[in-house]
Amino acid sequence: MKKQFLFVLVAAVAIMASFNAEALTFNPFKRAGRVRANTLILSGNYVYSRLLADLAQYYSKQPVLLLSPDVDGAYQLFYLPSGNTATPVNADDFMTIVEYVNPKRIVVLGGDDFVPHKFIDLARSKYSVMILDSDDWNRNAVTLGDLLKADKLALSFNQYKANLEAVNK
Repeated sequence: MKKQFLFVLVAAVAIMASFNAEALTFNPFKRAGRVRANTLILSGNYVYSRLLADLAQYYSKQPVLLLSPDVDGAYQLFYLPSGNTATPVNADDFMTIVEYVNPKRIVVLGGDDFVPHKFIDLARSKYSVMILDSDDWNRNAVTLGDLLKADKLALSFNQYKANLEAVNK
């Protein structure tokens, strides 16, 4: 009996020792042999596009990359992996972060006013890019919900959007 217990204990210690600190993280994009993201959501840091991106991330656990314009015309980028805080990224490192995420597709929320063409063109050079640029944000929410297989996304977006509009009246 003692030999069996000792064998199980040694086996458990050996298995635990084989794990490294990166393998125990909950972020699937930081693990060794990480899983490829299905969708990277690319959006400007504006009210409706940000709301839709945040809700999409909540329901789908996919990463978001926000572009925030500065007064001087430059852009600040913020990478938001699911469940973590935003990480500032240099605008020159746009493709580096996109390649790190390695998505199957990139969904851009909004038109040229939200995400400049220079970023879209860079992303198109290696990845499939879909642009949801309807003026009707409810339609964008329905389309994104269909793409991400998030049934409650459009309903939640409509509720939060109505709350925002009620507060701003």
